[in-house]
Amino acid sequence: MEYNRKLVLEDGAEYYGTGFGYTGDAVCEIVFNTSMVGYQEIISDPSYTYQAVVMTYPLIGNYGTADEDYETKNPTIGGLIVREYNDLPSNFRYTKTLSEVMEEYKIPGLAGIDTRKLTRSIRDLGSRRGIITNADTPTDAALEKIKNTPVPHDAVACVSCKKRRYSRTANAKYN
Repeated sequence: MEYNRKLVLEDGAEYYGTGFGYTGDAVCEIVFNTSMVGYQEIISDPSYTYQAVVMTYPLIGNYGTADEDYETKNPTIGGLIVREYNDLPSNFRYTKTLSEVMEEYKIPGLAGIDTRKLTRSIRDLGSRRGIITNADTPTDAALEKIKNTPVPHDAVACVSCKKRRYSRTANAKYN
């Protein structure tokens, strides 16, 4: 298998894989999620804003995405790192592949990674910043980009609605 993308962590560790979704670089905090299902909900969960999520479940993408299953209107996850990516969904409800959604929202994906090893590293050493980039990017250049990319501080402002919305119900108990 020929690898075209990689993850470089701020401590210099490198993980090579195959890209899917957006092909640009992304510098973000690397975290993991142990859910067995719900990757669409994870990529659209505002609590993962500016973070690249390592999925510990080995097969991701097999049921595509459905328009009504988003947690938020515009996904803001920093990236998605998986063991195996399936780009041929089998689900009567799917409207787009996961890769198509990730391209649309500029979310890079990385497949073919030993997610167990990476998750153990995060567990043992803590979350670190990293960059998803092209496989031929020199490690020194990747580390420099991580170092020079500011750490986002106000994720709430990024994911919150810009104006108040009111929900009225006939039951006064909830107004």
